[in-house]
Order: sequence, then C-alpha cells, then structure tokens
Amino acid sequence: MGFSFRPEFEGDLSVDQVPEDFFERIRRRVEQGLLPATSRTRVDYHVIAQSRDSIEFEARGFLTAYAIGLNHVELRRADARTISYHVRFDRWNRYAVFHGALIGLALAIAFQIPATHRDIQKFPVGQWMPWGMLLFWSFIWPWLMTALHRPFARRALERVLTEELAKDPGARAAS
Repeated sequence: MGFSFRPEFEGDLSVDQVPEDFFERIRRRVEQGLLPATSRTRVDYHVIAQSRDSIEFEARGFLTAYAIGLNHVELRRADARTISYHVRFDRWNRYAVFHGALIGLALAIAFQIPATHRDIQKFPVGQWMPWGMLLFWSFIWPWLMTALHRPFARRALERVLTEELAKDPGARAAS
C-alpha cells in the first residue's frame, strides 16, 4: 500500500483455506460489535448485503464513521484461499475536512484580535504567517491525516479478519 490521499484501500488476505462459514462469522461479528473491546457506539456497523461468498457492511452514526474509519467494507472470496477487501472511508475524510475548516475559522477569528495581529506582525514573515497557518490547517492537514489513517484502518480490518480466521484451526494466515 503506497502513500495516497484517497480515502479508500483494497487488498487481499491469503490463508490456507477460507472456511465455508467465514462470511457468516463476519456477519455475527458485525452485529455484535466489530471490535469488541471498544464502546458499542464507536463500532456500530450494519450488514447491507451478504451472500455465501461475500459480505458488505457499513458504519452507522458519526462516532462509528469517525472512530475507526471503516465506513464501507466489501469482503469477497476471491478463491478457496483468498479474501479480497475494498474499504472506503470517505465519511471519515469529510469529517477531517470539516474539522480542518473549523480550525481554519478559529484561526481566522484569532488573527483578527488586535493584540494577536500585532504580535504576529513582529515576526520577520509575520504578514505571511496567518496565511500559511490557515492553508496548512484548513487544506493540507485533513488530507495528510487521510493518507496517514489508511494503514491504521487497514490493520484494524485485517486484525478482525485474522481473528475470525483463527477460530478455525485449518485456516491460518499464510501472509
């Protein structure tokens, strides 16, 4: 997985053998809370489609969409040994962009305070500092966070998948 600002990722997980009931296990896990050690309001997902060889689920509510970032997950049995996944975290990204805009608004207001404005102007590049901070926090930071979030969201999903696979002694991850 390379560096990208796109709020999505995909991949494959190879195992010795994908159990026949794997997608049913995932369905139960989604219904019980995807990450059991976490607050239920932060892991509230629902299944939107399921077949014998695939499952699709998505986050419900703000806290779940923003907590982990697995906003929309599609899992498919590619073959007897491979599970393919595609994950979108576009809602997570929109919330990050919104938070960046709020930070930018707060900075813009703070820069209008006369004492703050005078203090900033004392620096050699004081006239450019507010613009640089607004640009960074409002436009660059949310997209940088999106790029940095991708591997953490991927690891969270792969941990769930390997935990469910580990319940079957005949299906150990082959990596």
